[in-house]
Amino acid sequence: MEAIGVLLAGTLYGMLIGIIPAAGATTGLVMLFSFMQYFADPYLGVVFCMAVVAGSTTGDSITGILLGIPGANSAAATMVDGFPLALQGRATYAISAAVFTSTVNGLLWGSLVFMLLPYYTGLLLYFGIPELWAFTMLALATVGFVSSKYRVRSFIALTAGIVLGLVGVDPATNEPRYTLGWYYLEDGLQLMPLVAGLFAVPELLSALRNRTQTAGVSGSQWQQTLDGLQATWQHRWLALRGGFIGAFIGVLPGLGGAMADWMAYGQAVATTPNADPAMGKGNIRGVIGPEGANNAQKATSMLPTVLFGIPGAPFAAIIMALFMYLDFELGTLDLAEDTQFFDSMTFGFMWGTVIVGVLCLVFARYLGAIAHVPYRYYFPFLLLFICWACLQYTGGWQDLFMLGVFTVLGIACKHFKFSRPSLLIGFILADRIEALSIQLTTIYSFDMLADRWLFWGLLIAVVAVGFASIYRKSGINYA
Repeated sequence: MEAIGVLLAGTLYGMLIGIIPAAGATTGLVMLFSFMQYFADPYLGVVFCMAVVAGSTTGDSITGILLGIPGANSAAATMVDGFPLALQGRATYAISAAVFTSTVNGLLWGSLVFMLLPYYTGLLLYFGIPELWAFTMLALATVGFVSSKYRVRSFIALTAGIVLGLVGVDPATNEPRYTLGWYYLEDGLQLMPLVAGLFAVPELLSALRNRTQTAGVSGSQWQQTLDGLQATWQHRWLALRGGFIGAFIGVLPGLGGAMADWMAYGQAVATTPNADPAMGKGNIRGVIGPEGANNAQKATSMLPTVLFGIPGAPFAAIIMALFMYLDFELGTLDLAEDTQFFDSMTFGFMWGTVIVGVLCLVFARYLGAIAHVPYRYYFPFLLLFICWACLQYTGGWQDLFMLGVFTVLGIACKHFKFSRPSLLIGFILADRIEALSIQLTTIYSFDMLADRWLFWGLLIAVVAVGFASIYRKSGINYA
């Protein structure tokens, strides 16, 4: 009974953290450090932590769909089509499809994780720095599918995002870079002001200016829930492909969930010719694709984290530290033989996924009702909430100033049709591109790369995806 109570508490806490904009699993886990000492039984602490991961991963897409503010950076891909659906009065439809897709893939890949533990060592041997670099380039190449309608402007936006992602300190010289002499920028640009400025505030202002109110509900709220479940079944292969992408990226150390979601979204666009409605304008496939990836990535990222003590994603690094508080040292032989530890992880993640999935589906119609309230009633509260979320970095005027700067940039991108998703993808991948590029060029010579068949295979895939996106006739119409 005690384990069930801990499970429920962790799941509800994770769900709440997931709904809060820009929080997500990483933030929710960081807040747990002061509570770890209260777990007399360390295995209950493991259950709680894994339930938090499951709850926040499923819940972080809800805010993105309802308000255009992603609960975490990995939920931004779902927001591209989920938020337009909410504006059309179909928020419950989008939420139910997202939750069902995420839950099924979480259970599927979560159950496979422990079956794959003996085989992961062999897989890891094939992925070194060159392969990770090439795979990151492949993720970058999928941007061509995400925004191929305005190719030149999409490329400019992507480049701008990479440049913005490099603001901070040059790792090679340890000198400030692109900071304009402003000390605040030496820690880099913060994600929440950028995402809120690019997406949330421009859409809120546009809706307020046009006196937009969400469309009438298409059928009952229960009917929208059933339609969402039916849509997931109808596009089940899309959901499973998204899950496979998320699972594959999860087992590669450090790549993170944002890349998985955007690659899954890119394949959704690539496999949706002549989309009606257009991708980026409220197509349910744009919700199902990335939602297939998020829970799957969280599950499989625990493989390198547990077996080798190598974080599979940012949240996994926090998990490692929390488990150390509980006297579990990941990556050791003793832990690999601790069956109770693995049972606790499985119990927390699997049942947490089930509980949060059921809760979100049951209450989807109430959550979706938020999107049907006229903007003029809650616009001030949303704006204040966005400002509060952006103040979580320094708590000073600098955070709000950057929100204003990115709001202007977002409005300009929206007006002149520069792809905001492309800019965001470039920003998210910039650090990883730079770090892997430095390691690749300093450690490896061409001769050392000659016999790395997986590296060259991934480069061929990068070229193929790039050309396919260039010559693709249709693309997402989302600025």
